[in-house]
Amino acid sequence: MEYYEKGEIKSREKINYKRILKLIKLLIFPYRAVFLKLLVFFSFATILRMSGPILIKHIIDYALAKKNLAYVINGAFLFLGINIVFFIVNYYSLVLLIKTGQKIIFELKNKIYYHILKFDIDYFSKNNPGKIAARIQSDTTSVYEIFSEFSITMFVDIIVFITIFSIMYYHSPSLTLIIFPMILIAFVIIFVFVKKSQMIFVEVRRKIAELTSFLSEFLNIHSIVKIYRSEDKVREKFEKLNFDKFLKTISAEYIAIFFFLSVMLFDPISKSIIFGYGGLKVLDNQLTVGTIVMFILYIGQLFEPIFRFSEYVGIIQKSFAALERVNRILEITPKIVSGKKFIDSFDYIEFIDVWMKYPESDWILKNLSFRLEKGKTLAIVGRTGEGKTTIANVIFRFYDYQKGKILINGMNLKELNVESLRKKIGLVQQDIYLFPVSLKDNLRLMDDEISEEKIYYAIETLNLSNFYKKYPLNMEIKEKGKNLSAGEKQIISLTRALVLDQDLIILDEATSNVDPYTENLITSAIKNIMKHKTLIVIAHRLTTIINSDYIGFLKDGKFIEFGTHHELLNLKREYYSYFVCNF
Repeated sequence: MEYYEKGEIKSREKINYKRILKLIKLLIFPYRAVFLKLLVFFSFATILRMSGPILIKHIIDYALAKKNLAYVINGAFLFLGINIVFFIVNYYSLVLLIKTGQKIIFELKNKIYYHILKFDIDYFSKNNPGKIAARIQSDTTSVYEIFSEFSITMFVDIIVFITIFSIMYYHSPSLTLIIFPMILIAFVIIFVFVKKSQMIFVEVRRKIAELTSFLSEFLNIHSIVKIYRSEDKVREKFEKLNFDKFLKTISAEYIAIFFFLSVMLFDPISKSIIFGYGGLKVLDNQLTVGTIVMFILYIGQLFEPIFRFSEYVGIIQKSFAALERVNRILEITPKIVSGKKFIDSFDYIEFIDVWMKYPESDWILKNLSFRLEKGKTLAIVGRTGEGKTTIANVIFRFYDYQKGKILINGMNLKELNVESLRKKIGLVQQDIYLFPVSLKDNLRLMDDEISEEKIYYAIETLNLSNFYKKYPLNMEIKEKGKNLSAGEKQIISLTRALVLDQDLIILDEATSNVDPYTENLITSAIKNIMKHKTLIVIAHRLTTIINSDYIGFLKDGKFIEFGTHHELLNLKREYYSYFVCNF
């Protein structure tokens, strides 16, 4: 199984029905007792409904023929009672089916979301978030139709069709066989429609996903669109995507309507045959009027499963196309495999001859080695593109290294449980994401178990009390922190790192793109963190690193100089030149 989806489901690709049916079976299995119960209730309701035409036949042929008033009245009340019971049973069954279907979709959404959470960072860099959201929301909504309209009713419809055909054949083989060609032609049309329409419905789902993805992307960057006055270009692209989706949807609907009306035509044709041929049989005393009426009533029920299938075939195709897409997500296997060892504390981290490259790239880290003890601070400097952020990526196991070893407390990084690893390591990035909740909930990442005392302790430790007087904990943060500056978000992120009480904290360009006042505030906070935590500082601004215990100058994927700030300055090599040019 390839890790990444190669685009979406293309028109030349077919839905794998065997695989989809296996997934449906997997989803239904926990509810097999409920579906068995539904099958019994729907079967009972079907028997009640099918008994109606037989009762009417007897009323016509016996009660009316013999002018037996009591028989007619009893028959009428019995017919009414059968239909009332049918209504009650059918109503209960449909409510239970809908409730069960909603539960299945609820669990499927959770399953997809939890599975996506396990994906590597690389997946999200190569796949649009809008399309991923479409898998969770719109595709699962389409899948719901299978469990609300298809799972039980399709099976019951098969039983209904066979039973009604048998009853009709029992009462008049000749009249049944004369309408049999109509049934065969109807099935042929269904087969052709399913065959021809499959790819069209797949294309419709793909166009919907593209449109959803476009909206998700550009609604998030509308300010940039306005700044660069790109509204016309964005509108043109949206109109094109919307029009393409419109054309595909219209084509699919035209085919579905033509198919539906074509199948419906078989009902009046079959009734005309019954009236004509059956009428002659009645005149010859070979059939009764009651039998003809029974046939007319049964014809509607005989073709009803076909009508129902024609009505829902579009929904079924969309649902199967959506399931195909969902299944592709569920079959993705992350490359980063979590180990079985857990860490309770952090003592040291050591890189031993580490080599690492990204997919389709040259080596980024080459023979990198260093050791960082608990409580110490390592600053990593170097020019852009030398691999500074890559070091953070491999420590967090966002990506795996290919050669060498990384040890934490003497244990191989790849053997550690990823969740326990990331609980011990914090990250403060240049681009900070804040959630649209209170500032307090952002600081504790919505973990109610973290007390306010711990938050206040972090604020005091970092000497940021004045900052949080201006921005109180009950302040509501807008989506992505739009009501805060870049520097303010970085201060909040630094505080969050201390609130979460992680042993090793990595600061990746934590003071970039901020004003001098905010930089001083952040630098002061970092100095306070140094007193309490183990730090790896990745920075261009050298004011944040001169107090570090160690400084590593990274070039060509390895440290060419390693020592304290003063030691490296005295060497008057690469670090010295870099410091003079940038300070």
